[in-house]
Amino acid sequence: MMAVASPQLAFRSIVHVDMDAFFASVEELDHPELRGQPIVVGADPRAGRVRSVVSSANYVARRYGVRAAQPVTMAWRLCPNAVFLPPRFARYSEVSDAVMEVLSGFSERTVRLSIDEAVLDCSNAGKKFGTWKSLGRAIKDAIKKEIGLSCTIGIATGKTLAKMACELHKPDGLTLVPPGQEKAFLAPLPVEAIPGVGPRAREILQRIGIHKIADLQQANLDLLVAHLGKPALELWQLACGIDNSEVIAHFERKSYGEECTYDKDLSQLEEVAQALKDLAEQLEYRLAEDNVSGRTVTLKVRFADFRTITRAQTVPVPIRTAPFLEEAAWRIFRLHVSDSQLREDRIRLLGIQLSNLYRMRKGEQLWLF
Repeated sequence: MMAVASPQLAFRSIVHVDMDAFFASVEELDHPELRGQPIVVGADPRAGRVRSVVSSANYVARRYGVRAAQPVTMAWRLCPNAVFLPPRFARYSEVSDAVMEVLSGFSERTVRLSIDEAVLDCSNAGKKFGTWKSLGRAIKDAIKKEIGLSCTIGIATGKTLAKMACELHKPDGLTLVPPGQEKAFLAPLPVEAIPGVGPRAREILQRIGIHKIADLQQANLDLLVAHLGKPALELWQLACGIDNSEVIAHFERKSYGEECTYDKDLSQLEEVAQALKDLAEQLEYRLAEDNVSGRTVTLKVRFADFRTITRAQTVPVPIRTAPFLEEAAWRIFRLHVSDSQLREDRIRLLGIQLSNLYRMRKGEQLWLF
């Protein structure tokens, strides 16, 4: 945690919460006998599932170099004594909902950014907590007490600044960026610490002599625009600590989807039928949680050579149950992939997405057909 004075909550107070190694931490929570051991959430390569990737790893495994999105075979080579556990997304979603319930007690303006991240506008919480440090500690203690997990928190006067603060001290960190000290906080950080500055933008900035955010703060704005275009002004403002983006608590998603990459390429109709059934059941679970149905079903098919097709079909009335999702996806598949193509090209990935959403009101029943 930064050794700085804890500002009063009279200022705009944005809190970014990131659950520590979330999937792996939930597994430790449910399997306390595994604590202290390296845990990798992903298919076990020793069981022949070599195509999968790591979904999460606890901090013990990370000391060996294991990271999310690595092939599980690489994780095994780096840490052969790791415990590999299959992902349990329904369980992670359940715990994520419980975390959001805790956070909503601190602010009505709370937005879930992902299954393990959220942002809160706590600008009106000053009377109760007094300081950012007290607020941050209260949130961390509540999550620990109610859920049993640790989190890392960043607090600042803007959303992006709070996220950047959160990234600095993991796990179980609390980093504050006091009002008026934003430029000083940002100055020593590399430019790629700014969300959205990827390898290409970093390369452009380094080419014109900009390596640290301090360099960006002093840069000529016309020069930045010439090299980066319209995003240059927003990037420069953020580097100078100007971050006025609002926490909008009523964002509505446009689609829901599930997809899976298979360890063995699919080449038989029976395999495809079972795969679509599994995906439809997973998708139904999420739709039911949010009480959402939809009319447009999109099927994604990726062949063994990585060629990918997506095809959509709109049904007359909203659906969300697995049998109707499965039926629609199967109908699309049979229309666009022939038996011979399936046998010859084989399928590496399948996905089902539902869009054109309909959010049911309280007490309203799901369409029967």
